[in-house]
Amino acid sequence: MALKNRSLNKYLTPALHIIFWGLIIISPYLFRNPNTWKGFNPWHYKLIINNVILALLFYFNAFVLYPKVYKTKGLWVYLLTAISIIIALMFLSKSIDKQLFADHKGWGKGRRGGGSGGDLRWMRWYITNILTYVFIMGISFSYRIIKDNNRLEKIRKEKENETLKTELTFLRSQVSPHFMFNVLNTLVSLARKKSDLIEPSLIQLSNLMRYMLYESNDERIRLEQEVEYLRSYIDLQMLRFGDDVHIELNISKDLSDYEIEPMLLISFVENAFKHGIGMIEEPVIKIFLTIDRTKHWLDFKVENGISPQEDSKDKSSGIGLINMRRRLELLYKDRYVLQTSQNGDIFVSHLKVQLK
Repeated sequence: MALKNRSLNKYLTPALHIIFWGLIIISPYLFRNPNTWKGFNPWHYKLIINNVILALLFYFNAFVLYPKVYKTKGLWVYLLTAISIIIALMFLSKSIDKQLFADHKGWGKGRRGGGSGGDLRWMRWYITNILTYVFIMGISFSYRIIKDNNRLEKIRKEKENETLKTELTFLRSQVSPHFMFNVLNTLVSLARKKSDLIEPSLIQLSNLMRYMLYESNDERIRLEQEVEYLRSYIDLQMLRFGDDVHIELNISKDLSDYEIEPMLLISFVENAFKHGIGMIEEPVIKIFLTIDRTKHWLDFKVENGISPQEDSKDKSSGIGLINMRRRLELLYKDRYVLQTSQNGDIFVSHLKVQLK
């Protein structure tokens, strides 16, 4: 879609320029009076030629004088060059007038030897032409400044987007080893027990890895896929802990029509299993996910007990939530609320994200 829009814009701008100047050039014909129109006369030809000259001046100034003179040699050289061009155009315009109106009645009276009246007409002619050329060059100059600024802004945004994409890729890549570390702990625990659950655990792990390697590369995935990933992760953890931990999972059934950043919610659940089991008696983890379809807000909450500080604190503590906050700021700026709180021996992570 973006490529199609870029291709369309590539041809749209030149087309608009052609239409605009085309209408200006043929304006004598467009604005004729059908009742009195008797065909083109010298004044119509003069106006058309003048409009062509103005169009050429506009683009010559925008694409030759501005980049080649103003940008490289400075303002004063540009002004001297512009004045010289205007003077040359005045002579050209005068020459065209003489050629078109040499045999036209009233030309000699009105333009030559007409005393003060003739001088006044000449003065008006000079002033009008000079102001017109200066105006066109000013508009052309402004057009080029705006064009260059838009181009620089586009480049800046593209660089910024590339930087953000790189950072997001890095942040997402951090989730994978952190996740694998936790899962491998689960498998090691099952291996020590020589449990028959190792084989189904490995199958479950392969499903999770398939999601991580392939589906999570997309910018957005269906919310159902993310929830299914969470369920698979919880199932894998339950193979390890069994009845030692109680899970309350409350997830809305209808999650269709919504998309989310891949692996955005897993950090909360990982955190709950990492810090909410430990030496806690009868640990309970509660997970809630609802959708407000009126305002399109996802409400995700995870509650877990807190292990003693000396039991839970390690170098990797908090990495998931720090990573999460940065990703949310990049992806859902001004469209999310993330709160973490401790109520007695219960830790609560509460995320609200506007998905549309």
